[in-house]
Amino acid sequence: MPMPTTSLTTRLDQELKTELEQIARFDKRSVSFMTNQAIRNLVEERRASRDLIRTGLALMENNIEGVSSDAVHDWLLSDEDAPFPKV
Repeated sequence: MPMPTTSLTTRLDQELKTELEQIARFDKRSVSFMTNQAIRNLVEERRASRDLIRTGLALMENNIEGVSSDAVHDWLLSDEDAPFPKV
């Protein structure tokens, strides 16, 4: 069952609006659908980031050892299939 919807009015730069319209046409979707998806993705990303930060802070408060920032940095710059560094 679809979720109830509500309207949102916002201002966009004309260039951004034009790009959004082009993407919507290419994807055969409405601008409203594309905007809804973009906002949903942003909200989910921010929620996940917030949850990770809260988890990290809780681990620190309980003196639980984590992966060093250097190890994470090296992992981010490594091959795509590299395993996540261990504690």
